[in-house]
Amino acid sequence: MTTTRTGTPARWSLLRVALTAVLTSTSALAADEVRLLEAVSTVSSYRGNTWQDVTYLLVVKNLAYEKQVVIHDKQPDGSWLDLSASYVGGAGAGQELWKVTRQYPSWGTAPQPTRDLEFVARLTVNGQTYWDNNAGANYHLGRADGPLLPRVNVLVATSVWQSNGDVDIGIDVKNLAYSKSVTVVYSTDDWATSHEVAASFVPGYSVGYASVASPNAQNVERWQARIPPGSGTPRYYIRYQVGGQTYWDSHFGQNYPPIYPPL
Repeated sequence: MTTTRTGTPARWSLLRVALTAVLTSTSALAADEVRLLEAVSTVSSYRGNTWQDVTYLLVVKNLAYEKQVVIHDKQPDGSWLDLSASYVGGAGAGQELWKVTRQYPSWGTAPQPTRDLEFVARLTVNGQTYWDNNAGANYHLGRADGPLLPRVNVLVATSVWQSNGDVDIGIDVKNLAYSKSVTVVYSTDDWATSHEVAASFVPGYSVGYASVASPNAQNVERWQARIPPGSGTPRYYIRYQVGGQTYWDSHFGQNYPPIYPPL
């Protein structure tokens, strides 16, 4: 799948792009055509070097095969730059998951400073451009904040299948109230039977050489669960109960594999 848009791109001023995405016959604020699922930013330091890792996950309506999906990202000098997304896979009926990753290192011939992030998402397809600009406010994420969950209340961050058969799962949840319950529901026999394991709150964690607070500045907490070894390949989903409400993350109805994100 290509990320190259056919036809002549519409020309927008930076003010329109950044703040309002002014509507014309070829531009619209997205309903569900494109939406930011998650953004993550961490800052690492090791042996005198510092670098920033950033990931954006986008859910896009599959309106046509040919499309361009980008993060429109504000640079430290105030200019704006398009970061092209890559196709990851299906995200439920008629939807796709796209991803952008960037690293800003302090070394090399053109070192790049770490930066707080301001950005919007854009989809161009069939001659139409759709924006997710956070209702005109743009998205903001501190350089060392960790995850931002703008549209969902629970999302699997990592899943590692250990050599002994354990599956260690990192789960991000919005801190909607102090009292809450996070549970992994899993099966190793294609859902002929299912089991549950409770997740535990993690008061801060590491991602490589980066440290992330929990809860962070975006009011997102990290929870951790472990599926014990079984006779088959586990699949699972997450149940998050808080304030009398229940929220689910079933990986767009597909359930999660033991290794996520895919290698």
